[in-house]
Amino acid sequence: MPSTQMNRDSPRVHPSLSQQASDVDLLTTNPRELETQKCRDNRKYREFGGAESQDLRSAGSGLAISALRRWSNLTLTFSLILGGCCANVFALEAIIKEQPSSGPLITLAQFLLTAIVTVPDFISPSAGFRSLYLRPRAIPLRSWVIYTAFFISVNLLNNWAFAYKISVPLHIILRSGGPVASMIIGYIFNAKRYTRGQMLSVLMLTLGVVAAALADARAKGQSVNVQGASTVSTMTGFTVLAVAMVLSAFQGIYADRLYEKYGRNHWKEALFYSHVLSLPLFLPTYPQVATQWRALLLSHTSNGPALSQDSTATKGHCGSPCIASIANKVIQLSVLKLDSDPSQLILAAIPTRLMYLVINALTQYFCIRGVHLLSAKTSSLTVTIVLNIRKLASLLLSIYIFGNSLAPGIIVGALLVFLGGALYGYEGARGRKSHLKKE
Repeated sequence: MPSTQMNRDSPRVHPSLSQQASDVDLLTTNPRELETQKCRDNRKYREFGGAESQDLRSAGSGLAISALRRWSNLTLTFSLILGGCCANVFALEAIIKEQPSSGPLITLAQFLLTAIVTVPDFISPSAGFRSLYLRPRAIPLRSWVIYTAFFISVNLLNNWAFAYKISVPLHIILRSGGPVASMIIGYIFNAKRYTRGQMLSVLMLTLGVVAAALADARAKGQSVNVQGASTVSTMTGFTVLAVAMVLSAFQGIYADRLYEKYGRNHWKEALFYSHVLSLPLFLPTYPQVATQWRALLLSHTSNGPALSQDSTATKGHCGSPCIASIANKVIQLSVLKLDSDPSQLILAAIPTRLMYLVINALTQYFCIRGVHLLSAKTSSLTVTIVLNIRKLASLLLSIYIFGNSLAPGIIVGALLVFLGGALYGYEGARGRKSHLKKE
Protein backbone atom coordinates (compact mmCIF):
# COMPACT_ATOMS: atom_id res chain seq x y z
CA MET A 1 0.00 0.00 0.00
CA PRO A 2 2.64 2.56 0.77
CA SER A 3 4.47 1.88 -2.44
CA THR A 4 1.25 1.98 -4.40
CA GLN A 5 0.28 5.23 -2.80
CA MET A 6 3.65 6.70 -3.55
CA ASN A 7 3.44 5.74 -7.21
CA ARG A 8 -0.03 7.17 -7.49
CA ASP A 9 1.04 10.48 -5.92
CA SER A 10 4.25 10.87 -7.99
CA PRO A 11 3.97 13.18 -11.01
CA ARG A 12 3.51 11.66 -14.46
CA VAL A 13 6.37 12.08 -17.00
CA HIS A 14 5.87 12.29 -20.76
CA PRO A 15 7.28 9.23 -22.56
CA SER A 16 9.59 11.30 -24.79
CA LEU A 17 11.05 13.10 -21.82
CA SER A 18 11.62 9.87 -20.07
CA GLN A 19 13.34 8.50 -23.19
CA GLN A 20 15.60 11.56 -23.33
CA ALA A 21 16.38 11.14 -19.71
CA SER A 22 17.32 7.55 -20.25
CA ASP A 23 19.56 8.54 -23.17
CA VAL A 24 21.32 11.15 -21.08
CA ASP A 25 21.78 8.68 -18.31
CA LEU A 26 23.18 6.18 -20.78
CA LEU A 27 25.65 8.69 -22.23
CA THR A 28 26.71 10.01 -18.87
CA THR A 29 27.27 6.56 -17.64
CA ASN A 30 29.55 5.85 -20.73
CA PRO A 31 31.99 8.80 -21.06
CA ARG A 32 34.40 6.81 -23.22
CA GLU A 33 31.72 6.25 -25.84
CA LEU A 34 30.85 9.93 -25.75
CA GLU A 35 34.49 10.87 -26.38
CA THR A 36 34.78 8.32 -29.15
CA GLN A 37 31.67 9.68 -30.85
CA LYS A 38 33.05 13.21 -30.66
CA CYS A 39 36.33 12.10 -32.25
CA ARG A 40 34.45 10.39 -35.05
CA ASP A 41 32.33 13.47 -35.71
CA ASN A 42 35.38 15.75 -35.74
CA ARG A 43 37.25 13.42 -38.09
CA LYS A 44 34.29 13.27 -40.50
CA TYR A 45 33.97 17.06 -40.42
CA ARG A 46 37.66 17.54 -41.12
CA GLU A 47 37.62 15.04 -43.97
CA PHE A 48 34.56 16.65 -45.56
CA GLY A 49 35.85 20.18 -45.08
CA GLY A 50 39.31 19.26 -46.40
CA ALA A 51 37.88 17.60 -49.49
CA GLU A 52 35.64 20.59 -50.13
CA SER A 53 38.49 23.08 -49.74
CA GLN A 54 40.70 20.93 -51.96
CA ASP A 55 38.02 20.90 -54.64
CA LEU A 56 37.72 24.68 -54.41
CA ARG A 57 41.50 25.11 -54.67
CA SER A 58 41.74 22.79 -57.69
CA ALA A 59 38.82 24.55 -59.40
CA GLY A 60 40.40 27.95 -58.75
CA SER A 61 43.79 26.86 -60.08
CA GLY A 62 42.10 25.35 -63.14
CA LEU A 63 40.33 28.63 -63.90
CA ALA A 64 43.56 30.58 -63.40
CA ILE A 65 45.51 28.29 -65.76
CA SER A 66 42.74 28.48 -68.35
CA ALA A 67 42.65 32.28 -68.17
CA LEU A 68 46.46 32.44 -68.38
CA ARG A 69 46.50 30.23 -71.47
CA ARG A 70 43.76 32.29 -73.08
CA TRP A 71 45.56 35.57 -72.45
CA SER A 72 48.94 34.16 -73.53
CA ASN A 73 47.42 32.90 -76.80
CA LEU A 74 45.77 36.28 -77.34
CA THR A 75 49.04 38.11 -76.65
CA LEU A 76 50.94 35.80 -79.01
CA THR A 77 48.35 36.27 -81.75
CA PHE A 78 48.39 40.06 -81.60
CA SER A 79 52.18 40.12 -81.31
CA LEU A 80 52.49 38.04 -84.49
CA ILE A 81 49.98 40.20 -86.37
CA LEU A 82 51.19 43.62 -85.21
CA GLY A 83 54.90 42.79 -85.19
CA GLY A 84 55.05 40.61 -88.30
CA CYS A 85 52.65 42.58 -90.48
CA CYS A 86 54.08 45.99 -89.56
CA ALA A 87 57.66 44.91 -90.31
CA ASN A 88 56.43 43.27 -93.50
CA VAL A 89 55.06 46.57 -94.82
CA PHE A 90 58.40 48.33 -94.41
CA ALA A 91 60.31 45.61 -96.28
CA LEU A 92 57.62 45.53 -98.98
CA GLU A 93 57.79 49.29 -99.53
CA ALA A 94 61.60 49.15 -99.79
CA ILE A 95 61.33 46.63 -102.67
CA ILE A 96 58.34 48.20 -104.43
CA LYS A 97 59.96 51.64 -104.59
CA GLU A 98 62.79 50.31 -106.76
CA GLN A 99 61.03 47.40 -108.48
CA PRO A 100 57.24 47.95 -108.72
CA SER A 101 56.59 44.86 -110.87
CA SER A 102 58.13 42.37 -108.41
CA GLY A 103 54.77 41.31 -106.93
CA PRO A 104 54.85 37.66 -108.16
CA LEU A 105 58.43 37.20 -106.91
CA ILE A 106 57.52 38.58 -103.48
CA THR A 107 54.46 36.33 -103.26
CA LEU A 108 56.46 33.24 -104.31
CA ALA A 109 59.14 33.94 -101.69
CA GLN A 110 56.50 34.33 -98.99
CA PHE A 111 54.70 31.12 -99.89
CA LEU A 112 57.89 29.10 -100.31
CA LEU A 113 59.30 30.11 -96.93
CA THR A 114 56.01 29.44 -95.11
CA ALA A 115 55.70 26.01 -96.75
CA ILE A 116 59.26 25.07 -95.75
CA VAL A 117 58.79 26.21 -92.15
CA THR A 118 55.45 24.45 -91.63
CA VAL A 119 56.12 21.13 -93.41
CA PRO A 120 57.93 19.40 -90.47
CA ASP A 121 54.70 19.46 -88.42
CA PHE A 122 52.92 17.33 -91.04
CA ILE A 123 55.60 14.82 -92.06
CA SER A 124 54.73 11.28 -90.95
CA PRO A 125 56.89 8.41 -92.34
CA SER A 126 54.33 5.87 -91.10
CA ALA A 127 51.67 7.38 -93.41
CA GLY A 128 53.33 5.79 -96.43
CA PHE A 129 54.00 6.91 -99.99
CA ARG A 130 50.33 6.81 -100.93
CA SER A 131 49.68 9.67 -98.49
CA LEU A 132 52.92 11.38 -99.55
CA TYR A 133 54.20 10.74 -96.02
CA LEU A 134 51.81 13.34 -94.62
CA ARG A 135 49.82 12.69 -91.47
CA PRO A 136 46.02 12.35 -91.77
CA ARG A 137 44.06 15.53 -92.28
CA ALA A 138 41.22 16.73 -90.07
CA ILE A 139 39.62 18.55 -93.02
CA PRO A 140 39.26 16.95 -96.50
CA LEU A 141 41.82 17.88 -99.16
CA ARG A 142 39.09 19.08 -101.51
CA SER A 143 38.10 21.77 -99.00
CA TRP A 144 41.70 22.94 -98.75
CA VAL A 145 41.97 23.14 -102.54
CA ILE A 146 38.97 25.51 -102.66
CA TYR A 147 40.35 27.55 -99.75
CA THR A 148 43.76 27.73 -101.45
CA ALA A 149 42.20 28.99 -104.68
CA PHE A 150 40.78 31.97 -102.76
CA PHE A 151 43.99 32.48 -100.80
CA ILE A 152 46.47 32.48 -103.67
CA SER A 153 44.19 34.66 -105.82
CA VAL A 154 43.92 37.32 -103.11
CA ASN A 155 47.68 37.42 -102.49
CA LEU A 156 48.64 37.53 -106.17
CA LEU A 157 46.10 40.24 -106.97
CA ASN A 158 47.16 42.42 -104.01
CA ASN A 159 50.83 42.27 -105.03
CA TRP A 160 50.03 42.52 -108.74
CA ALA A 161 48.32 45.87 -108.17
CA PHE A 162 51.74 47.51 -107.58
CA ALA A 163 52.57 46.92 -111.23
CA TYR A 164 49.99 49.62 -112.09
CA LYS A 165 51.95 52.33 -110.22
CA ILE A 166 49.70 52.24 -107.16
CA SER A 167 51.56 53.71 -104.19
CA VAL A 168 51.71 52.03 -100.78
CA PRO A 169 49.50 54.70 -99.07
CA LEU A 170 46.86 54.31 -101.78
CA HIS A 171 47.16 50.54 -101.48
CA ILE A 172 46.45 50.79 -97.72
CA ILE A 173 43.50 53.11 -98.30
CA LEU A 174 41.85 50.89 -100.91
CA ARG A 175 42.36 47.71 -98.87
CA SER A 176 40.95 49.34 -95.73
CA GLY A 177 37.48 48.70 -97.18
CA GLY A 178 37.91 45.02 -96.29
CA PRO A 179 35.57 45.07 -93.25
CA VAL A 180 32.84 46.72 -95.31
CA ALA A 181 33.18 44.06 -98.01
CA SER A 182 33.16 41.28 -95.39
CA MET A 183 30.01 42.70 -93.83
CA ILE A 184 28.18 43.01 -97.17
CA ILE A 185 29.23 39.54 -98.40
CA GLY A 186 28.37 38.00 -95.04
CA TYR A 187 24.93 39.63 -95.07
CA ILE A 188 24.12 38.49 -98.63
CA PHE A 189 25.68 35.03 -98.80
CA ASN A 190 26.02 33.86 -95.20
CA ALA A 191 22.78 35.23 -93.67
CA LYS A 192 24.78 37.29 -91.16
CA ARG A 193 22.93 40.01 -89.29
CA TYR A 194 24.69 42.96 -87.75
CA THR A 195 23.60 45.54 -85.20
CA ARG A 196 23.69 49.25 -85.87
CA GLY A 197 26.59 49.54 -83.47
CA GLN A 198 28.62 47.03 -85.46
CA MET A 199 27.88 48.81 -88.74
CA LEU A 200 28.84 52.16 -87.19
CA SER A 201 32.08 50.69 -85.81
CA VAL A 202 33.07 49.31 -89.23
CA LEU A 203 32.36 52.69 -90.84
CA MET A 204 34.47 54.47 -88.19
CA LEU A 205 37.33 52.02 -88.67
CA THR A 206 37.34 52.42 -92.44
CA LEU A 207 37.18 56.22 -92.33
CA GLY A 208 39.89 56.30 -89.66
CA VAL A 209 42.38 54.27 -91.69
CA VAL A 210 41.65 56.31 -94.84
CA ALA A 211 42.12 59.62 -92.97
CA ALA A 212 45.35 58.46 -91.32
CA ALA A 213 46.81 57.12 -94.59
CA LEU A 214 46.00 60.34 -96.46
CA ALA A 215 47.51 62.50 -93.71
CA ASP A 216 50.63 60.33 -93.49
CA ALA A 217 51.14 60.49 -97.27
CA ARG A 218 50.88 64.30 -97.22
CA ALA A 219 53.27 64.55 -94.27
CA LYS A 220 55.86 62.43 -96.08
CA GLY A 221 55.36 64.29 -99.37
CA GLN A 222 54.10 61.13 -101.04
CA SER A 223 51.40 61.10 -103.65
CA VAL A 224 48.28 59.04 -103.29
CA ASN A 225 47.60 59.38 -106.98
CA VAL A 226 48.70 56.92 -109.63
CA GLN A 227 51.71 58.53 -111.24
CA GLY A 228 52.95 57.93 -114.75
CA ALA A 229 50.02 55.73 -115.69
CA SER A 230 47.14 56.10 -118.08
CA THR A 231 43.49 56.15 -117.05
CA VAL A 232 43.07 52.58 -118.27
CA SER A 233 46.04 51.44 -116.18
CA THR A 234 44.70 53.28 -113.15
CA MET A 235 41.25 51.73 -113.45
CA THR A 236 42.85 48.31 -113.96
CA GLY A 237 44.80 48.69 -110.71
CA PHE A 238 41.66 49.73 -108.82
CA THR A 239 39.74 46.82 -110.31
CA VAL A 240 42.46 44.35 -109.30
CA LEU A 241 42.31 45.54 -105.68
CA ALA A 242 38.50 45.53 -105.66
CA VAL A 243 38.37 41.94 -106.93
CA ALA A 244 40.97 40.93 -104.32
CA MET A 245 38.90 42.54 -101.57
CA VAL A 246 35.73 40.68 -102.62
CA LEU A 247 37.57 37.36 -102.92
CA SER A 248 39.09 37.92 -99.48
CA ALA A 249 35.59 38.35 -98.04
CA PHE A 250 34.47 35.06 -99.65
CA GLN A 251 37.62 33.38 -98.33
CA GLY A 252 36.72 34.49 -94.80
CA ILE A 253 33.17 33.15 -95.11
CA TYR A 254 34.42 29.83 -96.47
CA ALA A 255 36.92 29.55 -93.60
CA ASP A 256 34.12 30.26 -91.09
CA ARG A 257 32.05 27.41 -92.52
CA LEU A 258 35.01 25.00 -92.44
CA TYR A 259 35.80 25.81 -88.81
CA GLU A 260 32.15 25.56 -87.80
CA LYS A 261 31.87 22.12 -89.41
CA TYR A 262 35.21 20.54 -88.45
CA GLY A 263 36.23 22.51 -85.36
CA ARG A 264 38.40 25.56 -84.83
CA ASN A 265 41.67 23.88 -83.85
CA HIS A 266 42.95 23.25 -87.39
CA TRP A 267 44.55 26.60 -88.22
CA LYS A 268 47.99 25.00 -88.65
CA GLU A 269 46.51 22.70 -91.27
CA ALA A 270 45.05 25.72 -93.05
CA LEU A 271 48.40 27.50 -92.95
CA PHE A 272 50.29 24.52 -94.36
CA TYR A 273 47.96 23.38 -97.15
CA SER A 274 47.08 26.89 -98.33
CA HIS A 275 50.77 27.57 -99.02
CA VAL A 276 51.93 24.15 -100.24
CA LEU A 277 49.03 23.73 -102.67
CA SER A 278 49.70 27.22 -104.03
CA LEU A 279 53.29 26.54 -105.13
CA PRO A 280 52.43 24.70 -108.42
CA LEU A 281 50.27 27.67 -109.44
CA PHE A 282 53.41 29.81 -109.77
CA LEU A 283 54.72 27.73 -112.71
CA PRO A 284 52.96 29.88 -115.36
CA THR A 285 54.64 32.97 -113.89
CA TYR A 286 58.14 31.46 -114.06
CA PRO A 287 59.45 33.70 -116.90
CA GLN A 288 58.24 36.82 -115.11
CA VAL A 289 59.58 35.64 -111.74
CA ALA A 290 62.97 34.77 -113.29
CA THR A 291 63.23 38.27 -114.79
CA GLN A 292 62.36 39.87 -111.48
CA TRP A 293 64.89 37.65 -109.69
CA ARG A 294 67.67 38.76 -112.07
CA ALA A 295 66.77 42.41 -111.59
CA LEU A 296 66.71 41.95 -107.83
CA LEU A 297 70.20 40.41 -107.78
CA LEU A 298 71.49 43.37 -109.80
CA SER A 299 70.42 45.78 -107.06
CA HIS A 300 73.02 47.71 -105.11
CA THR A 301 74.69 46.64 -101.91
CA SER A 302 76.18 48.87 -99.26
CA ASN A 303 79.42 48.81 -101.27
CA GLY A 304 77.94 49.44 -104.71
CA PRO A 305 76.40 47.19 -107.36
CA ALA A 306 76.06 43.58 -106.35
CA LEU A 307 76.82 42.25 -109.82
CA SER A 308 78.30 43.85 -112.87
CA GLN A 309 76.04 44.42 -115.83
CA ASP A 310 78.04 41.99 -117.98
CA SER A 311 77.76 39.18 -115.46
CA THR A 312 75.91 35.96 -116.07
CA ALA A 313 72.88 37.43 -114.30
CA THR A 314 72.03 39.37 -117.42
CA LYS A 315 72.38 36.37 -119.67
CA GLY A 316 69.87 33.58 -119.62
CA HIS A 317 68.44 32.30 -116.42
CA CYS A 318 69.68 33.36 -113.03
CA GLY A 319 70.64 30.19 -111.23
CA SER A 320 73.93 29.09 -109.71
CA PRO A 321 76.02 31.62 -111.73
CA CYS A 322 74.29 34.47 -109.87
CA ILE A 323 75.04 32.86 -106.53
CA ALA A 324 78.61 32.22 -107.70
CA SER A 325 78.96 35.90 -108.58
CA ILE A 326 77.89 36.86 -105.06
CA ALA A 327 80.47 34.38 -103.70
CA ASN A 328 83.14 35.98 -105.90
CA LYS A 329 82.12 39.36 -104.54
CA VAL A 330 82.68 38.06 -101.00
CA ILE A 331 86.14 36.79 -101.97
CA GLN A 332 87.08 40.11 -103.58
CA LEU A 333 85.96 42.04 -100.53
CA SER A 334 87.84 39.68 -98.21
CA VAL A 335 91.05 40.28 -100.20
CA LEU A 336 90.57 44.05 -100.01
CA LYS A 337 89.61 43.98 -96.31
CA LEU A 338 91.53 41.16 -94.71
CA ASP A 339 90.91 42.41 -91.18
CA SER A 340 87.13 42.66 -91.56
CA ASP A 341 84.57 40.44 -89.89
CA PRO A 342 83.45 37.60 -92.28
CA SER A 343 79.78 38.21 -91.46
CA GLN A 344 80.14 41.87 -92.46
CA LEU A 345 81.79 40.85 -95.73
CA ILE A 346 78.91 38.50 -96.55
CA LEU A 347 76.33 41.16 -95.74
CA ALA A 348 78.24 43.68 -97.85
CA ALA A 349 78.13 41.31 -100.84
CA ILE A 350 74.41 40.46 -100.63
CA PRO A 351 72.17 42.75 -102.73
CA THR A 352 70.06 45.09 -100.62
CA ARG A 353 66.79 44.11 -102.23
CA LEU A 354 67.56 40.44 -101.72
CA MET A 355 67.92 41.12 -97.99
CA TYR A 356 64.62 42.99 -98.02
CA LEU A 357 63.01 40.05 -99.83
CA VAL A 358 64.17 37.61 -97.12
CA ILE A 359 62.97 39.96 -94.37
CA ASN A 360 59.64 40.39 -96.14
CA ALA A 361 59.10 36.63 -96.49
CA LEU A 362 60.07 35.94 -92.87
CA THR A 363 57.86 38.66 -91.41
CA GLN A 364 55.01 37.57 -93.69
CA TYR A 365 55.23 34.10 -92.13
CA PHE A 366 54.81 35.58 -88.64
CA CYS A 367 51.98 37.80 -89.86
CA ILE A 368 50.03 35.06 -91.66
CA ARG A 369 50.55 32.67 -88.74
CA GLY A 370 48.89 35.20 -86.44
CA VAL A 371 46.07 35.80 -88.93
CA HIS A 372 45.31 32.06 -89.22
CA LEU A 373 45.44 31.66 -85.45
CA LEU A 374 43.00 34.55 -85.03
CA SER A 375 40.66 33.31 -87.78
CA ALA A 376 40.37 29.95 -86.01
CA LYS A 377 39.17 31.70 -82.84
CA THR A 378 36.95 34.49 -84.19
CA SER A 379 34.80 35.44 -87.18
CA SER A 380 36.14 36.67 -90.51
CA LEU A 381 34.79 40.18 -89.84
CA THR A 382 36.75 40.37 -86.58
CA VAL A 383 39.91 39.34 -88.46
CA THR A 384 39.51 42.09 -91.05
CA ILE A 385 38.88 44.67 -88.31
CA VAL A 386 42.04 43.60 -86.45
CA LEU A 387 44.00 43.87 -89.71
CA ASN A 388 42.62 47.38 -90.22
CA ILE A 389 43.83 48.36 -86.76
CA ARG A 390 47.19 46.85 -87.71
CA LYS A 391 47.39 49.17 -90.71
CA LEU A 392 47.04 52.17 -88.44
CA ALA A 393 49.69 50.71 -86.13
CA SER A 394 52.00 50.47 -89.16
CA LEU A 395 51.50 54.16 -89.91
CA LEU A 396 52.09 55.20 -86.27
CA LEU A 397 55.17 53.00 -86.02
CA SER A 398 56.50 54.47 -89.24
CA ILE A 399 56.10 57.97 -87.79
CA TYR A 400 57.94 56.94 -84.62
CA ILE A 401 60.83 55.14 -86.35
CA PHE A 402 61.49 57.63 -89.13
CA GLY A 403 60.79 60.74 -87.03
CA ASN A 404 57.93 62.04 -89.14
CA SER A 405 55.58 64.65 -87.72
CA LEU A 406 52.25 63.52 -86.29
CA ALA A 407 49.80 65.30 -88.56
CA PRO A 408 46.33 66.27 -87.21
CA GLY A 409 44.69 63.94 -89.74
CA ILE A 410 46.60 60.99 -88.30
CA ILE A 411 45.39 61.85 -84.79
CA VAL A 412 41.79 62.05 -86.02
CA GLY A 413 42.17 58.79 -87.90
CA ALA A 414 43.69 57.09 -84.87
CA LEU A 415 40.83 58.21 -82.65
CA LEU A 416 38.26 56.96 -85.17
CA VAL A 417 39.99 53.59 -85.43
CA PHE A 418 40.34 53.09 -81.68
CA LEU A 419 36.76 54.22 -81.01
CA GLY A 420 35.49 51.98 -83.80
CA GLY A 421 37.45 49.02 -82.46
CA ALA A 422 36.17 49.62 -78.93
CA LEU A 423 32.58 49.93 -80.17
CA TYR A 424 32.89 46.70 -82.17
CA GLY A 425 34.28 44.89 -79.12
CA TYR A 426 31.47 46.24 -76.93
CA GLU A 427 28.82 45.17 -79.43
CA GLY A 428 30.35 41.71 -79.67
CA ALA A 429 30.39 41.28 -75.88
CA ARG A 430 26.79 42.48 -75.61
CA GLY A 431 25.72 40.05 -78.32
CA ARG A 432 27.39 37.13 -76.53
CA LYS A 433 25.66 38.04 -73.24
CA SER A 434 22.22 38.20 -74.85
CA HIS A 435 22.89 34.84 -76.55
CA LEU A 436 23.80 33.25 -73.22
CA LYS A 437 20.65 34.64 -71.60
CA LYS A 438 18.50 33.11 -74.32
CA GLU A 439 20.11 29.73 -73.76
